[in-house]
Amino acid sequence: MVVQVHGRPGTSLDTAADQYGSAARRGAFFERRVGQAVQGWLEGLPGVYHLFHDLVRLDHVTGAGLAPMSLGLANIDHLVLTGAGWLLIDAKGCGAGVLGTDARGKGQLTTLAGERVAQPWMDTSRSYSQAGVVYRFTNGKTGQLVWVVPEGTDIDEASAAQARIFERGGTLCDLTEIVSGALEPMLPDPVPVDPWDLERLTGHLSAS
Repeated sequence: MVVQVHGRPGTSLDTAADQYGSAARRGAFFERRVGQAVQGWLEGLPGVYHLFHDLVRLDHVTGAGLAPMSLGLANIDHLVLTGAGWLLIDAKGCGAGVLGTDARGKGQLTTLAGERVAQPWMDTSRSYSQAGVVYRFTNGKTGQLVWVVPEGTDIDEASAAQARIFERGGTLCDLTEIVSGALEPMLPDPVPVDPWDLERLTGHLSAS
């Protein structure tokens, strides 16, 4: 029941608050809530886990014998790592309402007032590029993707499943499911981590 924490959640969004205002501050706040929930969940489990927050500077990553890969600007919110694999957790503070897709399969949130708000993060495969970064940083270890939304976001399972983010798998859940341990079946075994993996990932923290 040991969690070794690397970095601080929401740091890069805090830095961007001057430019992006309240949206960045809300995002940072939710990232911290998700980070706290993941850490609390892991602390109740046997074994040792490494929990990374806010990995940045992911452009032109190499590794696992592969050619450089350009992602543009991207960050990884949270990463649970063991020697057996990883769990990449992306915090999406989309707000209260019902999350699903429209008639074209595009992500949308229907708010409590009935407004339909586009959710572009559901229409991209960027998370798989981020997963590719972790694959390379860990010398070819595999893992799973998770997107986390607030407690006040109801997920229309059948509708949301049509979104592009699920083309190659992944799990969408709310914050209460993290706390309840719903992700435990996909958590890698807590075997010791390769120090080289830790070194490469630590070099991309936005804060120590």
